[in-house]
Amino acid sequence: MPGSVTELSGELRRMALHLETAAVLELKAARAEPRQGAVLRRRAEQRRQEAARLRERLAACGVVLPPRASRAPAP
Repeated sequence: MPGSVTELSGELRRMALHLETAAVLELKAARAEPRQGAVLRRRAEQRRQEAARLRERLAACGVVLPPRASRAPAP
């Protein structure tokens, strides 16, 4: 579990990176052929799950984060 301010900020950056990567993968999936789109959407979901795990760890350390943004349904 992160303890120092440096570790906490690193975990926050990792969480943000996973969420941003998931968003980019979703955009690419929307433009890809069906099989590749499915792979990209699965990878995006993996990134969101890792971000959720990081969020839970940060919350356990007492870090207050804004509410999770609702995700728009995939087309």
